[in-house]
Amino acid sequence: MNNFKKLVLIALLTPLFAACSNAPPESTVEELIEAQYAQANSMIDDAMANAGNDEMAKAMSGMMEGMMPKLERVENINCDSVEGDNTYMCTADITQTIAGNSRTNKTSFKVYQVNDEWVLGN
Repeated sequence: MNNFKKLVLIALLTPLFAACSNAPPESTVEELIEAQYAQANSMIDDAMANAGNDEMAKAMSGMMEGMMPKLERVENINCDSVEGDNTYMCTADITQTIAGNSRTNKTSFKVYQVNDEWVLGN
């Protein structure tokens, strides 16, 4: 009878643990980070395109482009639920290159689920 009680308890608790583990998949978090870097690079590209023939604006845009971080890789993603079911505090080791120097930092950020879509927060 004791084994039966354990099986019932496990059967009852399993859905609870499954419900708590609705964190975003690692691939989704990585895609959100990549999209943020792509958006920043797009803004620099737009600024350079809008510089026209102004040499000073071109020089400033070129300097800004050299200082923009380039994403190399995202590793060790870990997300824990906070502030309700649809908000997760995540950490990841993000390697980026700035002005030719590569550096890896452990970064913290929030990921939210809004209307069945994952979004990156601060």
